[in-house]
Amino acid sequence: SSGINAEWPLRRGERGMKDHAAVLSEVQEEVKRRLGLDETVTRYMSAIKAEYQQLHPDIFSYQRSWFDPSFLKLVDTCRSEGVTKSAVIDRFLQTEGVEIYTIPAFSPEFCSKFVEELDNFNLKVLEKSRPNTMNTSGVMVDEFGMLGFVNDMIADLLSPVAKVLYPEWYGDAIDSHKSFTLMYALDKDTELKYHYDNAEITFNFCLGKKFSGAEVYFTHMTSEQDEQDYAEVFHQPGAVLIHRARHMHGTKPLLSGARYNLLTYLRSSTVRNKLCPNCKSAPRLDPSSGMGDGFTKS
Repeated sequence: SSGINAEWPLRRGERGMKDHAAVLSEVQEEVKRRLGLDETVTRYMSAIKAEYQQLHPDIFSYQRSWFDPSFLKLVDTCRSEGVTKSAVIDRFLQTEGVEIYTIPAFSPEFCSKFVEELDNFNLKVLEKSRPNTMNTSGVMVDEFGMLGFVNDMIADLLSPVAKVLYPEWYGDAIDSHKSFTLMYALDKDTELKYHYDNAEITFNFCLGKKFSGAEVYFTHMTSEQDEQDYAEVFHQPGAVLIHRARHMHGTKPLLSGARYNLLTYLRSSTVRNKLCPNCKSAPRLDPSSGMGDGFTKS
């Protein structure tokens, strides 16, 4: 559901009337790009599979040994009968702000290999999609060949945690996702503007490398206007930052080094079918051959 029409740029008030035609043209091009996204991703995915030689093939196969023991204990506890949200938070999670949590997640070996794999991939001249409309450096896991890994990780690990921490956003089930990598470096993206994620629940894994700055800051939910609940989180390599996707946030400027992340946007159709998070209206749907934006007809 794009929720975009000719009045949108004017309501946003970010540009003057004289720019209306230019802004509308940009929006129309973005709508066109999104409608063809499934076909584009499939084409890139096939080309990358044929041309790219993986440096560490073992990281493309899901296994629990890639994860920190404390994260696995969190997951197993969340699967337990009668577990409470407060007990899980008190026992396992570092609370960084309102409904914002961190915990060690990936092993150092996995992070090291994943970063090396991304560096190796970036040396190749291969067509790929941008991870989103704000970041330029990163790759979709579908195209990169890690969709199976991420699907298994969500089913086995992330879904049980999401269900306990955010039952109102989990809905009946997590039935789709959007997952991609990001890289912040002084010669690439150095910060990320204030935004919210097009999802219900976000798992943001830090892979490394060494860096300073690039703290993630949070204010309020999209449904609220109070910006007094400010929180700031420094990403620790190997840790995952978990938050409600509609929690407004951004990334402060990177000061040195490079920061790599794996982002997984969890989507629940029973939640988002009621209201499109982008246009704040009942979604008007176009068919998709993939997961699309996570909406369903039912």
